[in-house]
Amino acid sequence: MQKIFIMTLSKRVQEIKPSPTLTLDAKAKELISKGEDIVSFGAGEPDFPTPQEAVELAKKSMDEGKTKYTAVDGIPELKSAALKRFEYFFGVKYNIDEVIITPGAKMAIYEALFSLVDEGDEVVIFSPYWVSYPDMIKMVGGVPRVIKTTPERGFKPSVSEILNNITLRTKVIILNYPSNPTGAVAEPELFEEIAYAIKDRDIIVISDEIYGTMIYDRRFESFAKFLKEKTIVIWGVSKTYAMTGWRIGIALGPEKIISAMKKVQGQTTSNPTTTAQYAALGILKEETQNFVKETTQRFKERRDLIFSLLAEIKGMRCFKPEGAFYVFPDISSFLTDSVKTSDDLSAYLLQKKKVLVIPGSGFGAEGFIRLSFALSEDKIKEGIRRIKEGLYELAEQKNGGRQS
Repeated sequence: MQKIFIMTLSKRVQEIKPSPTLTLDAKAKELISKGEDIVSFGAGEPDFPTPQEAVELAKKSMDEGKTKYTAVDGIPELKSAALKRFEYFFGVKYNIDEVIITPGAKMAIYEALFSLVDEGDEVVIFSPYWVSYPDMIKMVGGVPRVIKTTPERGFKPSVSEILNNITLRTKVIILNYPSNPTGAVAEPELFEEIAYAIKDRDIIVISDEIYGTMIYDRRFESFAKFLKEKTIVIWGVSKTYAMTGWRIGIALGPEKIISAMKKVQGQTTSNPTTTAQYAALGILKEETQNFVKETTQRFKERRDLIFSLLAEIKGMRCFKPEGAFYVFPDISSFLTDSVKTSDDLSAYLLQKKKVLVIPGSGFGAEGFIRLSFALSEDKIKEGIRRIKEGLYELAEQKNGGRQS
């Protein structure tokens, strides 16, 4: 009798899900490659080209033969440039032993969690959350403890809610402002209150500030300004400098934790890609910072455009984003007996109207959808026109042929 071989995957990997944003964005790109006229609001990446300064220094580094291993935590000149640029943007100063360059900000978050969380430890996150937080926590054996936030309160928690959800197993709190997916920006006063509430507790904050330079209507200050000694700040070049594919993240924090993350990186990826490090070095120079001002202004104009167009859709409620490049409207009033969830609505809009949106379910917020406005004004107008048409058709079905 032939022996049957059963391939058993680990329980841990079976518990995690693929990234819904990357999966749906790949689907949209596949349809576009086949000639479909798709308007995609899915991608979490700027549509501007990578600045030429980065491209030129990447080329130069290759021509000079700088294609070998680097130090695990990144080339010293990039670390120094990252420290100067972070201090310039956020007013917080770190030394060279308190920074690590990683293969993308996502890897920085994972390394921080791996360095801090033991089996069964709890990590507090806030919904709507970035889609990868819960699964990253599970990957290191932790338990996500979710606190729900609402648009009525600016998608921000109260300090009392945080304290009520802290247990003896709480090890980490993840903050993400400016927020993906809501565009909410926490006030400095809220950060100060959170810092005061947990300063004497054995809790570390991972503050994901990857969108920290993309601010439109209010002031933003890094959480590290209020509790530096217990904070790991996640930053990088992907969003600020339109370098998503280069995969260069930056983490800043206490030397003990940064050293632990360095060990994790040394046993997994080794160093970040050498050429990409030189590209990042090329864009972190002081004379290249007009790019940030110009693109932030463009995103603000697009924010205003997409928000005004969504506001014209009867039955839709939408929080006005204060940072990042996403809107997160409430579409629950358009759900029907046949289109019951945000996943159903996303599938409906893609099939019927050739427009891609990301369902809120992946962000822990059913009844919402996420739209990136990192696309041209013309595409924004056309995409919202299609969404409006599709939603009104659903409303007519729901009301027996009468549009509400």
